[in-house]
Amino acid sequence: MESRLRQDPPDVPIGQNGGPWRHLRSVRRAAGDPLAAPAIDARGYESLDDPVELRIALRELHRVRAWIGQFADLAAEMPGFALESVRAAKANAAMVTLLIERAEARLRILTERAPAGVVVIDPGRLQVADTAGGVSFLPVVTGPTARATGLSSATLTLDAGEASTPQVYPDCDVIVIAMSGAADLYWWDDCGVVHRTPHRPNEHAYIRQGTPHCMVNTGATATVAVQVRATAELMAGMALPDLAADVRAAGSADGAGSVAAG
Repeated sequence: MESRLRQDPPDVPIGQNGGPWRHLRSVRRAAGDPLAAPAIDARGYESLDDPVELRIALRELHRVRAWIGQFADLAAEMPGFALESVRAAKANAAMVTLLIERAEARLRILTERAPAGVVVIDPGRLQVADTAGGVSFLPVVTGPTARATGLSSATLTLDAGEASTPQVYPDCDVIVIAMSGAADLYWWDDCGVVHRTPHRPNEHAYIRQGTPHCMVNTGATATVAVQVRATAELMAGMALPDLAADVRAAGSADGAGSVAAG
């Protein structure tokens, strides 16, 4: 009977760290012995986050199921072959089918979350998320608006003389792009010393993750800036309102040189 099989049992690779292949070990045993009942954890694929790994695993699973099905079909044609063995092979194929369904469901979820090739967003059609005094914060590119997975952006507008609340992003870098107006960026180093860095239109300011910072409008007109964060989480920042006193003290003492230039 083995000579009538179109291909050998698929050799399913198993990586050093397991990866998606850890769920295929029992399937591989079933492919080598289609009558051996595999103990498949069909829920394992629900935790995978890499669509590429899922597609590779699905391809191998389809090969395994096809081989077991071929075995069952050929065995059923052989006189005297135990029907219990055919039923066992078909039961194993059903188990592999269940695993395929779980993996395909997970892949659909990841595909729906994935960003489209290009998404263009008009901030004028969005709602300002936070407004306090003369400061407004408008999220633009986020998970909900663009299905973003690793980046987000927002528009920050400060009226003349206003300052944003000091905040820190513990887990991601931030870029602030000045669009119009005059502003200073205040930031705190690892020793807690406050620094002031002038930030003018067309300039891009890089803020390392874990660096507390805020923006102060130093001009007579509104300051507009775009903030880009290396995370799709809108609320990834942590407000530090207690540091506002440092900004006021530094601003009043700036003429005396008490604030270090960034």
